[in-house]
Amino acid sequence: MIERSSLRHIGTNEDVRHLVGILNDLAAQTWYKVSVGPSRGLAFGEESLTDHNLFELDRRAAPIEVYKFDKAEEPYNGADFEWWIGSDDTHWLGLRFQAKKLDDDGIYAQLGHRVRGRRQYELLLEQAQRDNIWAFYCFYNGWPGSWPEGVSNAGCRNRSKPAVPLPHGSEQMGCVHAYLEDFGCAIAPASAVARRHQGEPRNGRRALEEHLRYSRPWSHLFGDRKKDLGLPSQIVRELPAQLWNWARAASDVEGNGRFESGLPEGRGVHQELPTWLQARRAGTTSREGYRPAVAVVFNVS
Repeated sequence: MIERSSLRHIGTNEDVRHLVGILNDLAAQTWYKVSVGPSRGLAFGEESLTDHNLFELDRRAAPIEVYKFDKAEEPYNGADFEWWIGSDDTHWLGLRFQAKKLDDDGIYAQLGHRVRGRRQYELLLEQAQRDNIWAFYCFYNGWPGSWPEGVSNAGCRNRSKPAVPLPHGSEQMGCVHAYLEDFGCAIAPASAVARRHQGEPRNGRRALEEHLRYSRPWSHLFGDRKKDLGLPSQIVRELPAQLWNWARAASDVEGNGRFESGLPEGRGVHQELPTWLQARRAGTTSREGYRPAVAVVFNVS
């Protein structure tokens, strides 16, 4: 198990590698829960998986702060949790996530969930664009067997199938940028997910294979297993452009060039944290703005 860091901010390459290791470890735990849990009579829901993963981030990485709010506002913005990456000395980048768990039959059954007559992803994209924040899905995955045939791996520069770790630290041949279980927590631009669910063919629009094509391990927000990780300040500076490129690449997969639709005009960059989050960090409360169920602050500088 990756041990907890005692640092108060993520300030070196080694700090980033430590964080990437924690995120991959939590993804592997999620993979096991989703793929094996049902056979043990344990059905982990999206909320319990989210709470466990984000609490473990708080417990094992000192520069990360996790705040839980009531769920009253989730129906209005379509979000389960938000990540804020940066520092008060530079800037903050906001990402808003809706979580969906893969079912035993290989589909995301609740992907088309409606709230007051509207698709959840419509609310997610609409409110995220208004708040200048990136909208993503976080898919909790786990399935028997290997990578699906015919599905490109967006998490690999060479589009190779993810490697499968073996005992004693070895691994099967495959992508060196991500292991299969790293996709236990996989993220995808909400704009691409919405386009696929609304598009043709209608058959398979909730299937794992359809959305895996443009999904990446959540750890790739900070770096992959092979890449020489940059300084934290460089990651914060380059992340808006990286997310823009991910959205464009997902649009290319879908064969739809209108990838800018639903993306934040300000690239998700803010000079300060939202008022409600500043208040919570200071030990007070504020009702200003929409809040997710859980907010995570990554102190990166």
